Amino acid sequence: MNYSEIKKVLIKILFLNWLVAFAKIFIGLFSGALSILADGIHSFFDGASNIIGLIGVKISARPKDENHPYGHQKYEALASLGILFLLIIIVYEICKEIIQRFLNPTIPQITILVFGVLIGSLIIDYFVARYEYSRAKTLKSIILKADSFHTKSHIFTTGGVILGAIAIRAGFPMADPLLAIFVVGFIIKMATEVFRESSKILCDVAFIAPEKIKKIASEIDGIESTHQIRTRGLEGHIFLDMHIVISPEFPLEKAHQISHQVKERLQKEIPEIKDITIHIEPEDKSKICACDS
Repeated sequence: MNYSEIKKVLIKILFLNWLVAFAKIFIGLFSGALSILADGIHSFFDGASNIIGLIGVKISARPKDENHPYGHQKYEALASLGILFLLIIIVYEICKEIIQRFLNPTIPQITILVFGVLIGSLIIDYFVARYEYSRAKTLKSIILKADSFHTKSHIFTTGGVILGAIAIRAGFPMADPLLAIFVVGFIIKMATEVFRESSKILCDVAFIAPEKIKKIASEIDGIESTHQIRTRGLEGHIFLDMHIVISPEFPLEKAHQISHQVKERLQKEIPEIKDITIHIEPEDKSKICACDS
């Protein structure tokens, strides 16, 4: 996985997220609009999540060592859970403000400047979300994909906040806390997406269908069958364990050569597989020879 490229993307997104965040927070405080302030805090924590992502990527890029024989890639998923923790804080703080706004209604001051900042932020969020998700797919990065969900949600929340600003200006001030509830709903949805993506990594969800592995392996001469196929890891850094069955008449050296052929073919067809352990079994199950490749 190209961690240096992921780092460059996160730094770019961090700058843009905080540019948008500070603009929204300033306008939210200036106008007294809770929905705008909430959306600004939303963007601010996107920037904070970028910093967590940078830390996670730095750790994930470390090579294998004695205590981490499979590498440090899962730390990227742990960093994503750090983003989830920040999102929970956002929801809590905004909900407190929403309750206060219903108990003590205020009328926000919506000006042309407010609309200008919101529309500008919406345009930036749109292009940032597209760019980050595209790079996430190219680099196969869970942290970029998780973070792109955040930015994508701003397209909807900021759009809703703009509609709320129009309603407030038209004489409906209660649209402000109601729109803030709308923002919270998207933040909760975002947190769910982050949890789902991170849990796939931490719970060792399979990334490749066993049938695909079987089909590729069956094309190698000498393979009778395959079973106990298991994959885990990250989308772009997959570990594979599998058993292959060959004729018991093959000597150990030949069996070992076949296992290497299987490994080479699989990594050629599926380059995301970075490590393969193959257990060799003779066709006669009463005679088992096992070795790793």
